[in-house]
Amino acid sequence: MKQLLLVLLLVSFSASSALADSPEAILKDYRKAAAQAVERLNQSLEKTATPMITKLVKDGDTAGAELLTAQIKEKQAGDAVPNPQASVVQLFALYDDARAKALAPVQKSSIARIDSLLKTAGGAKLETVTELGKVRKEIEAGKAPSANDLPVEWSYRSSPTGPHLSKVFFERDGSARMEAGPDSQTGTWEWKRKGVFIAKLSNDTWTITMKKGYAELESERLKGLRYLVPFEQK
Repeated sequence: MKQLLLVLLLVSFSASSALADSPEAILKDYRKAAAQAVERLNQSLEKTATPMITKLVKDGDTAGAELLTAQIKEKQAGDAVPNPQASVVQLFALYDDARAKALAPVQKSSIARIDSLLKTAGGAKLETVTELGKVRKEIEAGKAPSANDLPVEWSYRSSPTGPHLSKVFFERDGSARMEAGPDSQTGTWEWKRKGVFIAKLSNDTWTITMKKGYAELESERLKGLRYLVPFEQK
């Protein structure tokens, strides 16, 4: 009798816990636990990179120091750094591996809570399912992606909705090119900070700022803004 009562109490507690859980609570707990899991790693990354940044400043490479500082901050936040400076390529690879291992148990427990909430009696409501999908996406993206999520092929335009004028490519290896007949150019590109990158081409230098669905392009040679739209949106 006592055993049956204990089982009923445990079932009741489990059910009430599931009902009390929510996408908001899962995400809040995940973010807190994830921050704690990578805190020491981030401190170690910063400590290791500081002498590198200091040397760049001493050598008069202020731009390089600023770029490396921005890349360190992006890495600590779990963002992708597609073109890291050569001095930190191996360091970033080690960091990514350690970060993934540190976050794995936090992700596993959080996803288990999501699965449990989806299995509540009668099924979760549509709104809850949608929110859980968003939460799961953030949790699974805890490890900084190693692939560059910047589109490779772009449409060069005079306005975001204007006609296509030429093609621009930002390749994964850091090379860039503009296919515009006799005005075609080649060069390189690299991130300046999150959401902003620089393209140094044969006859021009562009500062490109990411926007929703397109990018603004400031040219050193031409007056006024130009625009880039991911080519699949042409």
